[in-house]
Amino acid sequence: MRFIDVKTKLLSLFDADKLNNKQDEWGFFNEKQKEIKKVGFSTNITSDTILKCKEVGVDFLLTHHDSWEFVFGLKEKCNSLLEETGIIHAFFHAPLDDADFGTNASLASVLGLMNCQKVIPYQDYFFAGRIGKLENPVSFEQFSALLADVLQEPVRQFKNNDRLIQKVCITTGGGNMTGDMKIAVDEGCDTYITGEYVLYSQQYAQLKEMNLLIGSHTNTEILGVESLGKLLAADTDLKLIRIPEANY
Repeated sequence: MRFIDVKTKLLSLFDADKLNNKQDEWGFFNEKQKEIKKVGFSTNITSDTILKCKEVGVDFLLTHHDSWEFVFGLKEKCNSLLEETGIIHAFFHAPLDDADFGTNASLASVLGLMNCQKVIPYQDYFFAGRIGKLENPVSFEQFSALLADVLQEPVRQFKNNDRLIQKVCITTGGGNMTGDMKIAVDEGCDTYITGEYVLYSQQYAQLKEMNLLIGSHTNTEILGVESLGKLLAADTDLKLIRIPEANY
């Protein structure tokens, strides 16, 4: 599949107006007209993920995050490696958090949340969370075990009420700010799931008697990247490869 066709298909999956209004929340690097056969996907881009792509012959790397400029030197290192290896990179940050197939929606789906609504406005044009309900409420212990199984990692668990879990807010990745959590509290959620942890989020959840479940930033968001990759590869001869990465 030609790169231009890969790019066109990817962009067609998102709301064009939102993309145009926040062009710093997505992008492509090392663009070149070449045939794409193998697409790697990961939550993050680091020198390690790029080298792993090279090992398995990936032509195109799809991630949620760009290389962070405040991780000083990371962007320069990644860009140099992409040019050296000839790998094209694309990232979709806020657009993927917001999308109906994206990070929050994908995790909500596998956890069985129904009738999800978008919450937690982000960057003026996007939403960074979902609230949904379980058709059949379950215990805190059952739901925590399910989340850990889905994420394939241990989950920090703070049980702050004795009710069955039914109404859940998910904000994948860095949804640990109390301002975000307040939206879940105001909406009557009994449980909050995110991918970052700070003292304040624990204290606020305890104060408001809302359960708090915390996975890694990386693994709470990888399902959305995988969903995007599958949509891209559908009805094509593209081979989709998950690139192993640490669950930060």
